[in-house]
Amino acid sequence: MEVITIDSIAFQKLVEQLNRIESYVERTTELYRDIDDALEISTKDLMTIFCISESTLYRWRKGGSISFRYTETGGVRFSYSSLFMAIKCFRIKIPGMAKEEALKRLSDYKDGILLNKCTTETK
Repeated sequence: MEVITIDSIAFQKLVEQLNRIESYVERTTELYRDIDDALEISTKDLMTIFCISESTLYRWRKGGSISFRYTETGGVRFSYSSLFMAIKCFRIKIPGMAKEEALKRLSDYKDGILLNKCTTETK
């Protein structure tokens, strides 16, 4: 069995592969961060995801617990990353739902959006 040293070609190839993997992980992490920042959820979708009422969302908005914006048509959009952090840091509590379940549902929603987008673009 050959010993791999720092000067060997095998070691250099291993370092190159690790650098490529590191670069891929960094790009993917940045992409997901950008998606989280750009993704917005409608009132209707949020009510469906968490099985909550519109008045609960109104209280969260009025209390400043989550970020939101009004659309041109008067609808409300909620920031995915703001919702995620509000749940994770216990700023909001979903009635009858553990924090882990709420985060999973939010993550599943995002995954569904991404999967739907990917399958739509490949057709």
